[in-house]
Amino acid sequence: MKIRAITPIRVDDDEVLRRQERYNRLAPSGWQITLENLPSGAPLELGTSDDVRASEKLLLDLGATTPSDEYDAFMPDCVLDPSVAELDDAASVTVLGISRLGAHHLAGCGQAFGVITRNRTIGDEFTELMERYGLGRAYRGAFVLDLGVEAVSDHHAWNSAVRTQVELAREAGVTTLINGCSAVDVATEGTGVRLVDPIELAFAVAETGARSHLLP
Repeated sequence: MKIRAITPIRVDDDEVLRRQERYNRLAPSGWQITLENLPSGAPLELGTSDDVRASEKLLLDLGATTPSDEYDAFMPDCVLDPSVAELDDAASVTVLGISRLGAHHLAGCGQAFGVITRNRTIGDEFTELMERYGLGRAYRGAFVLDLGVEAVSDHHAWNSAVRTQVELAREAGVTTLINGCSAVDVATEGTGVRLVDPIELAFAVAETGARSHLLP
């Protein structure tokens, strides 16, 4: 499967390369993910609701232009699934939503799940997304790290902040947490809470769909 992915914010060239290498590592065998950057003038972070709306608009416009003779699917590189529902109608290829794939799978497996997010804006947006997906009964809320966007590429800083929130989630009865950034590797061994990588989970579900001839 050939998938076109686009970042939800404008990042530098090194960050595009880092994210692309991560996709290369996590992609199922035989899959090709091509990551593109948002154009100049796009939001540099998802810090406000205005940033999120601007990101959605850009991804809708760009995703709708995905050529079906080059790609089998389009996937926004963001757990907020920006404009995924609109792109179902606007795009000429299959549209994959990272959280649409993963969160429904967790709910279907009976997990009481939550999400760890970098800031409150992303946490609130993710909570609204889960409500739109009808997953309110399984979803237990967002656990916010209060980190700057630079922490996305800082594995140590991210994981240090995660450990505190994982303990709070465990006390709240959460059994599984989604790491609410599609570009970060996490480790929470021995915490009693399963922390899932949203990209890895989405690819696993999508690969099952492809084997069942539900996806290209």
